[in-house]
Amino acid sequence: MTNHENKRVINEQQVTEHVKVRDVDTVETHSAAVHAPVFNRARFEYDKRVRTEEMRMQVTTFAVMIFLTFIAFAMTAAGLSKDFVLPVILLLALIQVILQFFYFMHMKHKGHDIAKLFMLFGMFLAMTFVVTALYLMWLGSPLK
Repeated sequence: MTNHENKRVINEQQVTEHVKVRDVDTVETHSAAVHAPVFNRARFEYDKRVRTEEMRMQVTTFAVMIFLTFIAFAMTAAGLSKDFVLPVILLLALIQVILQFFYFMHMKHKGHDIAKLFMLFGMFLAMTFVVTALYLMWLGSPLK
């Protein structure tokens, strides 16, 4: 085969945020085809833009979580009532856990459904144990 007969093969797989797909040139040799990566400017710009947006969201989320932690410390240091501070701190902690899951553990991306299911089931079990323990400790011994 001559160089003019070489065919340009484009990988047409669906692109996700975690998979980088490159264009490939097929070069015919004496015995087999050799694939050499070709630089794709549009793909490079797209990946760069996606990575920049992802990094911006992670930095913003980190700043929000630091701010929420600062609010919790400030409320504790101000000497506010425990009846007010405890539920607010638990709410701030829940918000931080959700931010942690979705932005730092990448649970907002596709393909993490099984991991989400296991985490939700784990949270359900943890809440069941906490509620049961609080019930047994604060309401006396209901099993008598």
